[in-house]
This record gives sequence, structure tokens and C-alpha cells, in this order.
Amino acid sequence: MKVETKMIGGIRHRSQIRGFTLIEALIGIALVSFALIVMFGFHTQAVRSNKNARQMTACTYLAQTQLERLLALPWTADTRHPDLTDDLTDTTSLSSEWAFLEHPNAGSQPSAINEANETTTDLGTPVYYVTWDLSDVDSASTWTRIRVRCQYFDNSFNIWRGTTISSYRFRDS
Repeated sequence: MKVETKMIGGIRHRSQIRGFTLIEALIGIALVSFALIVMFGFHTQAVRSNKNARQMTACTYLAQTQLERLLALPWTADTRHPDLTDDLTDTTSLSSEWAFLEHPNAGSQPSAINEANETTTDLGTPVYYVTWDLSDVDSASTWTRIRVRCQYFDNSFNIWRGTTISSYRFRDS
């Protein structure tokens, strides 16, 4: 311990200056290091969650875009757009939960698209697959149910992820 004498207002005062010991400094460094390691672990998890949320948002947007396109196609009692025709059998329940729906390539794997709904790599790598299924609700074919699925393969967890949305469409006339 170091003792220092100071003159304050003409009176001599003794003050004790204490420093940190080596053990106190090591304990402090260990605590700060542990806190930094924990913070970096949380940061890595946050980055992974943010990436997953961004991919799911893009997938939902692509499915919604396709659903709106299908809802806007013309369909009357005499004519029906080919994309609104359903001559195939839905096999999703027979295989896996994330099987491709039957359209647009009638059972084969569809082309991958990017977030801009294009097959090129100009605006991102194509990793999303959008497919859809139709089913007539009534025997007169005035109502049809449209299901649109967008999915992507999550390499971080080695599983398929995506979203399926549905709507009902009434015949135009």
C-alpha cells in the first residue's frame, strides 16, 4: 500500500491510494470475456433467425403474387384459363408434407425462382419453388379452391421450409 501526503489548505493530509491486485484484474477480465462470448452467441442466433425470417417473407410474397395472378385469370361457363384447369390428382398427402403441388409442370419439379420472381440470377439466386393446386368445390364448377405453395430448402437445418396459402374463386359468369 502506498501512502501519499498532500497539502490541502495548509494542512497536511495523508491519503491511501489503493490499486487493483492481479487477481482482481484477472477476475474482471474473465467476467468481461464470458459476457462477450455470450453476446456473440446471441448475435449468431439473431443473424440466423433474421435470414430465416427474410426467406419466409419472400416465400410468402411469391405465393401471394401467384395466388393473385390465378384469381385474376378469366373464367366463364364457356372458357377456363389452362392454369385454372385441374385434371391431376393431388399427391401431397401421399408423399411428404412439403411435396410440390401438381402445377405448373404436372408432377415434375418446377423451375426455381428468385425473390424477384425470375429464373435468372440477376436479382438473386433462384431458390424458391412455387406450385399450386385447384379443386372444384361444387359439381357445377362455379367455385374452386386454389392452394399456392412456395418452398425453399434451408441448408442450415437441412429441411424444406415454406408457406401454403389458399383462397376460393367464383366463376366470372
